[in-house]
Amino acid sequence: MQPTSYGGPPPFTGTSRPTGKALLNASWQMLRQDRELVWLPALGSLASLLAAGILFVPGWFIGAAIGGTQDDSWSGALGGILAVVAATIVGIYFQAALVIGANERADGGDPTLSGCLRSAWAVRGRIVRWGLLTATVGIAIRALEERLGFLGNIIGFLGGLAWAIASFLVVPVLVAEDLGPVDSVKRSSQLIKANWGTSLRTTVRYGFMQFVLTMVPILVGVVGVFSIASGSTAGVALGVVLIIAAAAGFLVLAMVFAAIGSYARALIYRYACGRPVPGIDPMLFAGVFQPKRRRRRFA
Repeated sequence: MQPTSYGGPPPFTGTSRPTGKALLNASWQMLRQDRELVWLPALGSLASLLAAGILFVPGWFIGAAIGGTQDDSWSGALGGILAVVAATIVGIYFQAALVIGANERADGGDPTLSGCLRSAWAVRGRIVRWGLLTATVGIAIRALEERLGFLGNIIGFLGGLAWAIASFLVVPVLVAEDLGPVDSVKRSSQLIKANWGTSLRTTVRYGFMQFVLTMVPILVGVVGVFSIASGSTAGVALGVVLIIAAAAGFLVLAMVFAAIGSYARALIYRYACGRPVPGIDPMLFAGVFQPKRRRRRFA
């Protein structure tokens, strides 16, 4: 089935461009109505670790059978590859559930945790195929870096960056359009290239906000370590409390930012396709990416 055709986004005519902070706030306003969905990133991380562990074991034994008892390189390699593939597929499944929740909220529904997981399960075939492709690309880039040394690191970085940009909207595409993994990457690239050139300023501001907020629990944890190092009973007690609070704060922030990131991608996709984004000022999305200037051809 061909992707549904939607109109493009309205042109940006504002005097100032929206910032990453504005996009973060807009996504948060929607996510706060679906607070139970914030648990999806945490559940996804736990499920990914479990899936990786489950597939690593048979991969290890299969590798041992292939390479023999004298060579354990096959065991580690095959076990690691299967673990990466499993973790990637499971992680994408939970990302898709979040995107589905964002779409349902934007369409006026009231998404639930179980409902989003069921809807993601309905497109599991696309999720598995995309997980296999993106895991393969990641493994290939990693192998290239290891084999070519410094040059491989440069090529790997540039290749990874290009892949990240091209696949930025793949998960929203997967859940909304009946496309395979390769066509989903093409569709994602099309939506980006046809409407916008990436706005580095917006991306940097978003990342900077995440970095600053994440540093708070880290600093609290450092204070807790020094407090324990003081050796006094009160210092140790205070340090333990601070470290526990820092760990809890870090996990909460990681969950929230992961959820907001998925919501933001879903909303950007909807805007790029001309689909309604209730409660969100269209001017915010017009500045997520800067319009590309068409090159003039001269005779």
